[in-house]
Amino acid sequence: MATNLSSTILPISWFLHIIVCFYLIRPIRKLLYRILLTLVPCLILIIVGCRNLPYYHMSSIVTISLYWMITIRLIQLILFSPDEIHSFRIYASKFLWFLIPIVPRQSKNSIIFHMILAVLKILLNHWIFQWLRICEPNNSYGRLIMFYINICTGTFINDIQIVVVRLITLNKYSLLEFNDYPVLSKSLREFWGRRYNRLVSSLLKEAIFKPIHHLPYSSALIAALASFLISGLLHAHVAVAGFGAPSPLPPFLFFLLHGFACSIETICPFTPPKLFGILLTQCFLLITAPLYVGLFTLAPSNFYEFNKPLLIDATWLPKLPVPNFCPNQ
Repeated sequence: MATNLSSTILPISWFLHIIVCFYLIRPIRKLLYRILLTLVPCLILIIVGCRNLPYYHMSSIVTISLYWMITIRLIQLILFSPDEIHSFRIYASKFLWFLIPIVPRQSKNSIIFHMILAVLKILLNHWIFQWLRICEPNNSYGRLIMFYINICTGTFINDIQIVVVRLITLNKYSLLEFNDYPVLSKSLREFWGRRYNRLVSSLLKEAIFKPIHHLPYSSALIAALASFLISGLLHAHVAVAGFGAPSPLPPFLFFLLHGFACSIETICPFTPPKLFGILLTQCFLLITAPLYVGLFTLAPSNFYEFNKPLLIDATWLPKLPVPNFCPNQ
């Protein structure tokens, strides 16, 4: 009964806070008052909403991420740029964009291409998923690579949604592509800024990077580090509230390291040959991945039972044979 009540009250509370922020808090001229009246309720709602979430469920990870994304958007619209949004319709669309990130079509890829890509990703994703769940949890590089492939191919749902949106809008609009072939990133800045998890990276760029970059005495370097700091806090919370991790430090350290690495790339610009840049980027990701991705690769077997991908049990879908060995090194 308490759980059902909480699941009803929390969304209403977030909705009311978003409205109050626009009509009552945004017009306040004192920045300190806007900060307190915006962030304190967000902090309370995050703590209450993320308490006692079931461990190892993707629904828990999505819930935590959504609450943080709402807070980050409020930081942008209420704290950094309260005078830029003049209508509630535009203001509300900034939050609805999390659920339906529709953008003008820019990709040259055809609808048929996305349909074929979705089918290929489904087959590969199901194959990797079945392989991951029969193997013992470990932090071997082989398992980390498998999970990386699992994440990248799990975006087949995004490809299906892109096809639907483009058909409905007669090819004028599309859905934001979650990834843009991150394995081809020639640098960490390209990986985080343009290719991987473009929904969150777009939000951080709009809500944190650009506003801080335009502050007096700020710089692109400071803005980038602030973006990684916020991302690190978000993922540290995911680790503790979504996985029951004993410490939030490793995930936070992962994003802090990548923030410093991106800063070094900015300070010391060096353009290696394309293939070498790709190899260097992926090696750095692989070496540091256990700090955060270890939450998933060391998760117990019930993690895979709780989070089965779409159509995994469909008997009509072809299945690739699962290898009878497990990577342990």
